[in-house]
Amino acid sequence: MRLSHQLLRNLHLATTPVLGAFVYASPLRENPTFVAIVQWGVFPLVASAGVLMWIRPWLAKRAVENKTS
Repeated sequence: MRLSHQLLRNLHLATTPVLGAFVYASPLRENPTFVAIVQWGVFPLVASAGVLMWIRPWLAKRAVENKTS
């Protein structure tokens, strides 16, 4: 499955405010449901989207180099 850069960027940007709320709103950190959603849903999405956007240019360059070899 190939995800577009725009979709990854939008996913990353859309879920980042939830992390901000987790960090800066202490009443939300006291809610176990919110903590579970952030730990098992939001944070993995933000992290994986960020890593994919960061590593994708390197992978594309490597694929081109391997194709020409």
